[in-house]
Amino acid sequence: MQRLITLAILLFATIYTNAADEVPPTFTWDDFVQTLCYDEETMDEGEWERYLDNLEQLHSHPLNINEATPEEMALIPFLTPRQIENIQAYVHLDGPMRSINELALINSIDSETLKALPLFLYVGEATWAKDTAKKKGWFDHIKHTADTRVDIPLYYRKGQLNGAYAGDALRNRLRYNMQSRNVLAGIHVEKDPGEHFYDSYGGYVMIRDRGIVRQAILGDYRISWGEGLVMGSGSFGGKSTMLLGTSKGIRPMTGTAETGFLRGGALCLSGKNWTGHIFGSIQTLDATLNVQGQAQTIVTNGLHRTATEREKKNNTLTTIAGGHIQRKMRHFTIGAGGYWLHLNRTLNPGPALYRKWYARGSDFGTIGLDATYSHYRWNAATEIAYSTAHHGIAACGRASYAASRKLKVGIHGRYFSHKYHSFMGRTLSENTNVQNETGVLVRIEAEPLSGWTIVSYADIFADYWPRYKMTRSSSGQEFMVQNTIQAGKNNTISLRYQLKRKEDSDHMQAHHRARLQWTLTPTDRWKLQATGSIHAVSKSIGAAANLLGQGTWLKHKQLRTSLMLGYFNTPDYASKVYIYEPTLWNSIGSNTYSGHGLRIATTLRYTSKNKRWMIEAKYALTKMFDRKEISSGLETIYSDMKNDLSIQARMII
Repeated sequence: MQRLITLAILLFATIYTNAADEVPPTFTWDDFVQTLCYDEETMDEGEWERYLDNLEQLHSHPLNINEATPEEMALIPFLTPRQIENIQAYVHLDGPMRSINELALINSIDSETLKALPLFLYVGEATWAKDTAKKKGWFDHIKHTADTRVDIPLYYRKGQLNGAYAGDALRNRLRYNMQSRNVLAGIHVEKDPGEHFYDSYGGYVMIRDRGIVRQAILGDYRISWGEGLVMGSGSFGGKSTMLLGTSKGIRPMTGTAETGFLRGGALCLSGKNWTGHIFGSIQTLDATLNVQGQAQTIVTNGLHRTATEREKKNNTLTTIAGGHIQRKMRHFTIGAGGYWLHLNRTLNPGPALYRKWYARGSDFGTIGLDATYSHYRWNAATEIAYSTAHHGIAACGRASYAASRKLKVGIHGRYFSHKYHSFMGRTLSENTNVQNETGVLVRIEAEPLSGWTIVSYADIFADYWPRYKMTRSSSGQEFMVQNTIQAGKNNTISLRYQLKRKEDSDHMQAHHRARLQWTLTPTDRWKLQATGSIHAVSKSIGAAANLLGQGTWLKHKQLRTSLMLGYFNTPDYASKVYIYEPTLWNSIGSNTYSGHGLRIATTLRYTSKNKRWMIEAKYALTKMFDRKEISSGLETIYSDMKNDLSIQARMII
């Protein structure tokens, strides 16, 4: 099997070498999300949802490229410091941009970044150039956004039938956000399936760009700096995407996730060559308690359906305070920061071998030093951190060199001691926690011919202390190569192969994943996509195939419809496959499937001509051929088929 896959890759790389030079159709938000889904299989689900929410917020409220500050642009995670510096220089030295296409004149912006930037930037009036003496109003250019979504399962789960779940099966979300030149505000509530009422809520008020005050927020927020060892807040994407950086600064919590954010206040002050952050948070967490009343495990799923789950709700109080200061010196930026965290309960994760070096106690501190360098074709960043929990050390560094717009090479190294722990740390790693890992990743992105893009990486990693299901240290390797060819204006062919060797239960397992995808866009109104994928592990081989059709209707493209037909067949869960499907705005478009079955999903979206409001619906069906029940425990569905209906409405004023 491995030889056949390798041969197919080599054969595929030789075809379509004379791809046409026409500009491909517009890169849409749905296209962008689909490229991110390629890495979803290697990301924690909760982290992925928070990560997508960050990007959707940036897309829903794009920056005026002629007025955006460097701090605001730094929130776009795939923009490098050099690219931000060059965009700022272009606007302020050569005059305001008149078209977003002028970004192509900036040599440091590669083709992949150039394709995605219009989703987060737009060209608007530069009031600073027109009248610098004019006083800016706090509520200039005000915009209100409200949305709601309801998910309706057309079946019953065991928890509803036997009364174990307190509420009905509906999931509902309500959100409101307001944005003006200097003020942002928002609130949200959410009810999960099986919960009695709305038990997740939050809000924020944020002031920005008022003299020395760059950002000031009260409510729910996220904050990031450096490379994420100390304070990351879910800024990183997958290994194969271009999003290998961290969005720095304060971001309001606009989604409905129940964990992964801070609740309190934060302030960012900025001068000519320096920036400082201070923040504080007081927040309740869910935890599993032992017989002594100590917190054994922090629970992050946010579910409060059963009596057992409600016993864990908000039973642990956490208080956190910290700050960060950085100074810019020509091509260098250096910074230092940290935080102190206190729990009102003692954290005691238990005696299991893999938990020995987990954080224990009630008071924890983490500090770090970070630095970046950006000049000409080079970009580099590093961070080193220390935690009081077991006196652990962590360090990581990355460097990239853009030989040209068509060739970029990067390396990322990391060392996370098994004694290191940061509750707020998030960075590029093989495992979810920034702990007990050493690794080196090398990534190459090239465009050898017009319309032909190759992205590949190799990641070698190891764990010193035994992880879950292991009795000894372990190691692994991951290799990926992806060829994407724009074969003419309307055809795109992509082939991706990934090999991951990782130890599990003291045995090395090799996972081979391959995906072949063909996309046809005959016009800017129609899209047809066919995808085939396999996942081979040990002697199990899982396979999936799906066909996606999407079209826009009416004169101004107000109506969009899509339909996906998918088939999957896997002998076990280890060989599970991922199928991308059309979905609602700001939702994950990839799901995991195992067993033998059929998946159908269709969406209908209507957007007003002035783009002020949108209403959409999704219907999805899963039919299993190898079982009479779906899922297990209280989630059991006593049928071989499940049907789901989702409705969402969004309004902008």
